[in-house]
Formats: sequence, C-alpha cells, structure tokens
Amino acid sequence: MNKKVLIGTLILVIIIISIFGTIWTRNFFAIDSCLDSGGSWNYELNKCEKYYDFNSVIITEFYWHTESDTTRNYEFLEKGKLLDSLSQTPNELIEILNRRTAKSKLEYIDQSSDTIRIRIIEDEYLGEQMGSTGAFCFLGETVFTLTENNSIKYVNIEMNYGSHASPRIYSRNDFKELMKK
Repeated sequence: MNKKVLIGTLILVIIIISIFGTIWTRNFFAIDSCLDSGGSWNYELNKCEKYYDFNSVIITEFYWHTESDTTRNYEFLEKGKLLDSLSQTPNELIEILNRRTAKSKLEYIDQSSDTIRIRIIEDEYLGEQMGSTGAFCFLGETVFTLTENNSIKYVNIEMNYGSHASPRIYSRNDFKELMKK
C-alpha cells in the first residue's frame, strides 16, 4: 500500500510541476517577445506595453483610416494593424489622430460615462474646406478610433457649424456607409 501511495504522490507532483512549468514558460516567452520587440512588460497588468517610434512606422497603422476603392468609387474605413498594440487611452488615441495630415486637430475636453467630449481645432477647415466626403471620412476615422477604447461608445464633438460637418454626438452607427462593402 505504501508503494501505491508513493507512486500516486509522485504522479501528482509531476502533474503539478508540469502545470506550473507550462504557465511559467508561456509567461517567460510572452515577456521575452515583448522586450525583443522594444516594448516594456507591465507586471501589474500582465501585458506588453509597446512604444513605437512613430516616425519609423506609417502612422495610419495606429488608427482607423480611410481607403479608397477606385473601381467602385467609394471610401471605406480600415483598421490600422497596430491599433490593438496601443493602450488606447483617450489622450493617446487623440495624439495619434492629431498626427494626420489634415489641418483640423482634436482637443480632449472630458469623458463622462461612455461618452468622450472633444473639440475640433481649425473647425472651419473641417466644416468648410475639406468637402463633404473629406469631412465625413475625418469624422468617421475619429469616431471609430476613439471608440476602440472599450469605455467609449459615443463621441461628442464640439465645433462651429459648417457646410460639411457639425457639432453633435456621434457613434459608429453614424458611419455605416464607410464600412467595406
């Protein structure tokens, strides 16, 4: 009977060591991969925080951006491949959106519940000079990118009324036309 207990205990110990060894190995390789790619491992959140030299990467990889289908003659939104690698705080997303070439820039005001409030700087350019399609695409990119943050569902945009864009609360539903067909 002692032999059976000893063998059973040994098997149980091997199973426990295997489970913890697998977890440790998986965690080790996740941390190693993060550090190799230039990121920093956040031990409290148990996730990789990547820092990019935005000058060395195409900035559209970090936000929802508009592409053009010249065959069918329509614009559509495409998610940037590196957007999920960001922490996606409102300030970080706004900083990235402000790297777009458009004259109009965003200013964070506040966030209440599931709605972020922003102001458009150079709103006359957005509302009067970008044209209807340009303004619609700019707003679509802005709303889709900011709502990547799980706590944000709506974007309250403050600006002066223009011919092509106006202040109001937007959601992704307002830009269904920009989804790829």
